[in-house]
Amino acid sequence: MGRWMLLTGIICMLIQHRAKAQYRLFEKEIARYRAMTNASVSGSNASADFKVDHYRFEWEIDPAIRYIKGKVSSSFTITANTNSISFDLTDSLRVDSVVYHSNKITHSRPGNHILQINFSSSLPTGTKDSLSIYYQGAPPASGLGAFSVSNHTGEPIIWTLSEPYGSREWWPCRNGLDDKADSIDILITTPEQYFATTNGIQTGNIVNAGKRTTVWKHQYPIATYLVAMAATNYVIQQDTIQLSGKILPLQQYVYPEAAAAWAATIPNTRSMMRVFEQYFGPYPFRNERYAHTQVGFGGGMEHQTNSFMGSTNASLIAHELAHQWFGDRVTCGSWQDIWLNEGFATFLTYFYFEGVLPPQNTIEWYRSEVDYIAEEPDGSVYVKDTTSIGSIFNYRTTYVKAGWLLQMLRWKLGDDAFFKGLRNYLADPATSYEFARSEDLKRNLEASGGQDLTEFFNDWLYGEGYPSYQLSWLPLGNKVQLTLSQTTSHPSVSFYEMPVPVLFKNATRDTMIVINHTKNAQTEIHDLGFVPDTAFIDPYVKLVSFNNKTSKAAITNDKNVVTTYPNPVGDQFNVLLRNFSADKANITIHNAAGQLIWKQEHSLPTGSDLLSIPSSTWSRGIYILSVKSKDSKFVKRIMK
Repeated sequence: MGRWMLLTGIICMLIQHRAKAQYRLFEKEIARYRAMTNASVSGSNASADFKVDHYRFEWEIDPAIRYIKGKVSSSFTITANTNSISFDLTDSLRVDSVVYHSNKITHSRPGNHILQINFSSSLPTGTKDSLSIYYQGAPPASGLGAFSVSNHTGEPIIWTLSEPYGSREWWPCRNGLDDKADSIDILITTPEQYFATTNGIQTGNIVNAGKRTTVWKHQYPIATYLVAMAATNYVIQQDTIQLSGKILPLQQYVYPEAAAAWAATIPNTRSMMRVFEQYFGPYPFRNERYAHTQVGFGGGMEHQTNSFMGSTNASLIAHELAHQWFGDRVTCGSWQDIWLNEGFATFLTYFYFEGVLPPQNTIEWYRSEVDYIAEEPDGSVYVKDTTSIGSIFNYRTTYVKAGWLLQMLRWKLGDDAFFKGLRNYLADPATSYEFARSEDLKRNLEASGGQDLTEFFNDWLYGEGYPSYQLSWLPLGNKVQLTLSQTTSHPSVSFYEMPVPVLFKNATRDTMIVINHTKNAQTEIHDLGFVPDTAFIDPYVKLVSFNNKTSKAAITNDKNVVTTYPNPVGDQFNVLLRNFSADKANITIHNAAGQLIWKQEHSLPTGSDLLSIPSSTWSRGIYILSVKSKDSKFVKRIMK
C-alpha cells in the first residue's frame, strides 16, 4: 500500500483544527514529561581527566521493585596526569566496591552526586586502563524520573529515560555532552517471566534458576543519556526492511494487550525510514537494527537503535526515528544547542508528512504551527539557561520554532543546497558519531549554499521573536509597484533579512514573486504579465511571521498623470504613466544642449504603465523628459 493509505488516521487527525491542537498538546506532553521539575539542576560533575572508551553493564532488576544492583566496568583513556578520577552517580545509590587490576581500591563520596576513585599512583596522560564499580540501591523516584517503575494491566514494568541529566540517577557515568563511549555491552538479569530490552543487538538469552539474562552489544559511539533499558512481559515482534541492499531488522517490544495496534505501525516505520534514507543518507546504525519499545509515558525518547514510546502515534514514530540521524548519530554538544536534536526531529516530521498530506492541509497545519510560535513575542531557539529543564525542553522554542528555523533555511537556500548541506553535516568527520554545535551546522550549510548565514543565525537562533510584514502595492497595468516593510516583536532583532514570497492574483491568473527583503520601505517594480486584484504575503507558509498586512494603494482619478522617480536619478529611473485616455505615448529625453539621447513610442493598452529607463551612462547635468499623446503633452526636468 502507498503511504496515503497507510497514514489515513494521522491525516484525518492533522487536517482538523481541534486535532491539530491535540497534536500540539501531545508534543507538549513529551516536553512536560522530560521537564518534570522546574528546579535548577546541573550537568556533569565528573572529572575531565579521562575519556570513556567502553562500558560493560551488568544489571539485575525486578520490574516490580524500584531497585537496581549493578556492575559497571569502564575502559578509559587518561587525558591529563591524575591520581584519581570522578564519575557522576546519585548519592542515593551505595557503592559496594571499586575493583582495579583485580584489587579493591579506595573511593569516596564527597557529595554533589560524585563518585571519586583514587589510584595508588599517578596515571600519565595517554594511559589506557579499566575498572569495575559495584553498586546498588533504589534510584530516586522524584527529580528527572530517569528510573521509573509502573504497571500495565497489572503487570509491572521498569524503564529508564535519562535525558538530559538523569543517567547518574541509576548508573555511574560521565554525564556530560563531551564523551561518547565507542561501544557498550549490556547484560540485564530479571525474573524469568520478564524480558529486558536495551540498545544494540541481542547476542544472548540465558535462562537459569528462575532468572533470565538478556545479553546485548552495541558497537557504535553512544552518548551517556542515550543508554537505556526496559523490562516487563514483552511480546517481541520481528520484522525487516530492505534498505540500499541491506536487510535491517525491525523489532518491537510491546505489551501483550497492545500487540495488534503496534504491529499495524510497522509499515509506517518502513515508509518513514525509506524517505529519511533518501534525503539524509543511510540509517546510521545499519549494522544492527531499529526497534520500538513500549513504555508507560505519553511521549517518546530516541534511545540509540531502540526508541522508547508510549503510543503508536505516527508523528511520534517519525519524530523518534528522525533522532537516529539528528540526536544520535550527531548529538548536540551542549544543551544550549538542543535544537540540533529536537528542531531537526520536528523538521523531519514536517518534511515526511509533506509527502503524505494534501497540500492545502499541510498549509493549514503549518499556519497553525507558526501561529503557535507567535502566541508569545519572545523566546530564542538557543537555550540560555541549561539549569532549567523547562527551558531546555520548551516546546514552543526548542521544538516548533527550531523546526521552523530549519524550514526557513530550506526556503532560503533551496532544496539542493539545503539537503546537501545536511548530508555533509551528518558525514562531517568533526560531527559524525560525535557532538556538534550550531556553528558546525552553519559551516556545512554555508559551504553547500554559498551564502553567509551569520545574520540568519543571529536573528533566528540567538535572537527572539518574529517579524510582521506590511505590503503596499500599486497596480500599473501589467506591472506592480510595491513597498515592503516589517516590524519585529522583540527588540533583540531590529530587522529580519529574508526572501519574502508574495502572491499576486486575479480571477484567472496568479504568480508568485520573491522579495529579498533587506530594508524597510523597500520599493520594487515587477512585471506580472497581467493585472492583479489581490496580493497575499507568504500564502504557502515558508516563513515565521504573524499579523501580516497588505494594502492596495489608492489610484487617483486624475487623467494623464506622469510621475518620475527617483530624481535626481542614478543608474536608472522610473516613469509612471497613469490614467491616460490614449492607447500610446511618445517619450523623448534631451540633454541640456538639446541633443536627443532616448526615444520610445510606448503602448498603453490599460491606460497605465511603468517604464524603467537606464541612465548609468549619462553625464551629470539637467535633462528634459517629454511625454506626448494624442490629447496631452508633459515636460519634466530630470537631474543626474
